[in-house]
Amino acid sequence: MTTRTRNPRLPDHDNLSRTVNVPTCDHGPVAVWEPDWCTGSESEHQPGGYRVDITHASPDYEFTTSTSRGTAVVLRACFEQRPFTERPPGHVPFVNVEMDGDWHPHGSDDLRRLSDTLTAHADELRKLADRLDGLTEAFDAIQGDTPCGGKP
Repeated sequence: MTTRTRNPRLPDHDNLSRTVNVPTCDHGPVAVWEPDWCTGSESEHQPGGYRVDITHASPDYEFTTSTSRGTAVVLRACFEQRPFTERPPGHVPFVNVEMDGDWHPHGSDDLRRLSDTLTAHADELRKLADRLDGLTEAFDAIQGDTPCGGKP
């Protein structure tokens, strides 16, 4: 029985040898290790495209909230890796976060800063809710002093 030593730099999963062959227009077929979180769709691997455009992406994680009109997506995030890119964030996996109609790459420290910012925004929303309670109470008090909510 042989035991494979786990490389601590690689993700902890059991498909370390899983590769896909992606045909490219500039390097021919390229064998690429595929992480277990990658959906493996053609839109990520882009067969027939350039090698530098090969991307691994996970399914989207949607952060939603209930509204008076149903469920709304506040933001989306997914794991992504671009094994042949020359541009930031480089070859390492990252989390791509969709906000305001655009995708923004985030490392782990960036995600923590985003979490802190969202927490601060939540605190501000709570303050607005408290203020709205005061405005509503004042409105109800004025309406209660007049018949049918009209002028006295």
